[in-house]
Amino acid sequence: MPGVGMLLVIVGAIFLTGAVAFYISRNVEHGEARFGPGGEQFPTPPSAPEKKDMSVTITQSEKIDD
Repeated sequence: MPGVGMLLVIVGAIFLTGAVAFYISRNVEHGEARFGPGGEQFPTPPSAPEKKDMSVTITQSEKIDD
């Protein structure tokens, strides 16, 4: 059976890929990059100012029929 070796290589590669993904998911901090080249932590950006509600409400009395 000449294909058994290739099958074992594929199954082994899948297993090792899963093991690396599991290791990364358990040991790596998820989220955005927070560290600069020297290892220092980037300052947090200031929060954006709140946008005011600019919606317009039209009532029946304000409609114009042409």
